Amino acid sequence: MIMLTNTRRFAAVAFSALALVACGAAGGGTSSAENAASAVNADGELGHVKGNVDAPITIIEYASPTCPACKYFHENVKPAIEEKFISTGKVKFVFREYPLNEIDVAAYAMARCAGEDKFFDVLDDLFANQDGVRYAAQNGVVKTTLSAIGQRHGIADKAAFDACLSNSDIRKQLADVYATSEKWGVEGTPTFIIDGVKQNFQGDYTTAEGFVKQIEAKLAAKGAQ
Repeated sequence: MIMLTNTRRFAAVAFSALALVACGAAGGGTSSAENAASAVNADGELGHVKGNVDAPITIIEYASPTCPACKYFHENVKPAIEEKFISTGKVKFVFREYPLNEIDVAAYAMARCAGEDKFFDVLDDLFANQDGVRYAAQNGVVKTTLSAIGQRHGIADKAAFDACLSNSDIRKQLADVYATSEKWGVEGTPTFIIDGVKQNFQGDYTTAEGFVKQIEAKLAAKGAQ
């Protein structure tokens, strides 16, 4: 059975640490940080958007890069959603960071530092290498592993990576996105908000076939098939 990664308690601890670091950070950033993804997407959506901004259905996902269930969704379920709905203009997909630990905070800061045009590429890389990141964390070398991922996406070296992690603007953006989860009562990952209704990762939503069936039904109800 695919289980949700718990919980809001761990996320709160991560953001308590984040707030302390952000408050103590030297304000400036590097050129990479200056090109970082903003908290608000170009169409005004808080998060990272894929697809038609005027699509009939909006799916918001809250996720953690170290959450096994999130990795499963991104590798086994989301490709079908991309093919059938996002690429065809029927679904606007919004990804919102929901860090459960300090590793997630660092990973998401790095992804934002790479720039909005590379955010989803970095996210894919993080999920593809999730086992390696988790192993590195257990052995005290997670910064080296994350820095190597960052270098593949234009974050030149360890100094640039460290500057991303200490950039107070990026951490404020992450905190702003995380704050939106309070509205929906998000308590684990992944959690979806589908046209304003919270949906946990269970039942039909844990398989590509089931998720597609649910979205097709919602489109049919709107006469948007």
